[in-house]
Amino acid sequence: MRHATLVALLMLVSVPALAAKREGTCEVRVTGGVQLTFTGKGGTQAAASDHWMSREERRQMFEKLYARAEKDPARRKLGVEQQMGPDGLMSGPLTVHCITAAGPMAASFSIFAGPKNSLESVPFKPGTYPLVSLEEKPGELGVSLRLKGINYKLSAPGVLVLTRFDGGGVVGTFQFTARTNIAENRAKAVMRNVHVTGSFDLPCLMKSRVCSK
Repeated sequence: MRHATLVALLMLVSVPALAAKREGTCEVRVTGGVQLTFTGKGGTQAAASDHWMSREERRQMFEKLYARAEKDPARRKLGVEQQMGPDGLMSGPLTVHCITAAGPMAASFSIFAGPKNSLESVPFKPGTYPLVSLEEKPGELGVSLRLKGINYKLSAPGVLVLTRFDGGGVVGTFQFTARTNIAENRAKAVMRNVHVTGSFDLPCLMKSRVCSK
């Protein structure tokens, strides 16, 4: 089972602890070759972190998923153990998505930890991190940006500043420069350079001991 599909299914299983709890917001401001500002809503799919669940709670989530997807008890148990591995990570130390109401093709921005990061390299506290496009090293976070159907990649490392990262949620600001990613776009895509700034304030809506405090 692909990891991205697995995480998406798990997020659907993990409903908010309180339906009335605020969802949070995010905003992305783009200047330069593209002039655009968009906002996105919060919710369980806007921010995720394995810091928000204990290892045992993550195991329980995997068990729920495999109980639905696999009938054979032995294969179900094997699947859970393989997913847990030495670290037992699901979505990694931090993932943030900001998607306009018009959908991800119109405008979307994501921050992700990548496979080389751990709970130790992106700890559960405020901090400052370099933003990169590819091949994240421990302590670096990746960026994905799509504007008006065009993919962009960073032209130089950016900066993410987390002013809050705890059981209540994650709050931060970011800035970076990017250019059209010719390799990932349709033929004859116009080369554009953009400057991006933004912010997010996203509560933890997971049903977990950490986020229920």
